[in-house]
Amino acid sequence: MKIWTVVCLLCLPIIGAAQCIKGNCKTGKGVYRYQNGAVYSGDFSQSKPHGMGTLISSNGDKYIGHWKRSLKDGEGKMIFSAGETYTGQFVANKFQGYGIYQFKNGNRYEGYWQESKPHGEGSLFKSDEMTLVGIWADGKLVQQEGEREKPDDLVEEESVEEEIVYEELPDCNVNYCPSGLGMFTYGNGARYEGEFLNGLPHGQGICLYQNGDKYSGEWFKHQPHGKGKMEYQNGDILDGSWYAGKFRKGKKMLKERQEGENKIYALLVGISRYEQFESLKYTDDDAYRIYAFLKSPEGGAIPDEQINILIDESATKRNIMKSLDDLVARAGENDAVFCFFSGHGINGSFLPIDSDGYRNALTYTEVKDRLQACKAKQKLYVADACHSGSLLASRTTLTESIDMLYTKLNESTGGTAFLLSSKKEEFSLESKGLRQGVFSHFLIEGLKGKADKDHDKIVTVAELYKYVYSQVREYTQMAQTPILAGRFDQAMPVGMIR
Repeated sequence: MKIWTVVCLLCLPIIGAAQCIKGNCKTGKGVYRYQNGAVYSGDFSQSKPHGMGTLISSNGDKYIGHWKRSLKDGEGKMIFSAGETYTGQFVANKFQGYGIYQFKNGNRYEGYWQESKPHGEGSLFKSDEMTLVGIWADGKLVQQEGEREKPDDLVEEESVEEEIVYEELPDCNVNYCPSGLGMFTYGNGARYEGEFLNGLPHGQGICLYQNGDKYSGEWFKHQPHGKGKMEYQNGDILDGSWYAGKFRKGKKMLKERQEGENKIYALLVGISRYEQFESLKYTDDDAYRIYAFLKSPEGGAIPDEQINILIDESATKRNIMKSLDDLVARAGENDAVFCFFSGHGINGSFLPIDSDGYRNALTYTEVKDRLQACKAKQKLYVADACHSGSLLASRTTLTESIDMLYTKLNESTGGTAFLLSSKKEEFSLESKGLRQGVFSHFLIEGLKGKADKDHDKIVTVAELYKYVYSQVREYTQMAQTPILAGRFDQAMPVGMIR
């Protein structure tokens, strides 16, 4: 059984030297960054890690424990970015002595190690089988002494952690972090761990996003900047140079798709609780209703990793721009992009939560420029901001219905369409009776099928606009006029009927 294949990273030495960024990195406590991007924080002796310390590698792996002359030596804990851990004894960077290895699939080995391989007495607890107990040599079970059922609640790492006090990263949301290593949690749930400068995340670090995405690399002004790697939950990887949150150049490792396969990527923004402006009642609900539509078969049954939703406090200009840049980076030539913004608007701009009407205003030109840079075949931008049929019994299966929508995406020549809720001089209205924005209400109704005028079970962007235009104009007694602009195929599909 080749357990050792998952721990070979420990055999890599810590190489190169860059600079001491805090404290005494000769004899004392300090923080040191290496040329390969790794950051060590802890005890030093004769300019080498020696004593207790923490190492965060550039790939996201983390070691906390004892060091001896730059090598992991003594009691420690290794936390791999892939989700596996080893807790126990180290000798010269290798698992040596007693230790516990927790696998990502739920298996766990407890016993003795030599040269980073199970060696000696040990037990392998399998998540769905009996436990193997016996003598191991060079990573293989050579003498089985018996089997026993997996305990209901295995105690992991307890004996080890009693002997060692691990260094925890300071919480920089609570305490000011002038420099060194720390942890910071953003309003949208993302968590940064790494270097700080002047109280802000700055330097080498790791950012774990709430949707499962992970960035490892250089960080500046709350976003990727410099060399780094973004690993998306769906398996896509962007590894290279970043500038102000945008991927500039490098390797794109995109998950393999079947020929002709389409994906729909969506960004939904809903803001109601403004501090600088009058609060809106239904804009956040409108975004959630659009989200529910996109998750439904009629909207393409889009998986969560392809939808980014920003509500109220998380809808800052920085977050919106980053999300737009993610769409540009991830969407391929056969894909479709859908953006829905609901909130206040003024003078050709959408107002994020942190805008005062001038600073941090998001102009429609900024949005248009990013969508035009996107390689996606079809792009639809919908804004419900100021100045800016019942479902019948299905005749087809769920799979066939969704396939029909994606087939129509392939057949359309695509383009970029901008569907805005009102003219420049008009206000976008909310309705107590509808408990929604008027435009968003009829938009969702149209997407669900009421706009399908030719009854072919596909709602095109032209059909959607005609329906929304007539309904909004009638409901508001001509006070609000939706607009459709851009260069696009009139037959661009935006929804389907089951």
